Amino acid sequence: MAITVSAPAVGSFGFFLNGVSADASGVEKLKAVVAGKSIYIDHLTISSDAAISISIGEGETVPGTIDTVLLGPVPFAINQQMQWNFLNGGMKLTAATALVVEASGAGNINVFASGRIE
Repeated sequence: MAITVSAPAVGSFGFFLNGVSADASGVEKLKAVVAGKSIYIDHLTISSDAAISISIGEGETVPGTIDTVLLGPVPFAINQQMQWNFLNGGMKLTAATALVVEASGAGNINVFASGRIE
């Protein structure tokens, strides 16, 4: 249970992140907490090579449990990909909470997100 997160450079503001894991069955952090600020997600793409469910949420006060599930659990078929574009200003996380992912079991997943911190 480990995720590798890379952060490609952006043109002028915000962030891109690309998280890859072979087993996200424990809660994995995609974007760290920023004190006094909220993470806004504008775009999200998730892919999986396994038939598992994936949840996106905010925070992990109790280890292995998402504090608040924002999206999901979304069931995936083998080799499926889904995309979301959050209109009307993006999906806002509670201030000072991390963006996290959790899967229902082992399987290679990829999570790509773009957004901003305000």
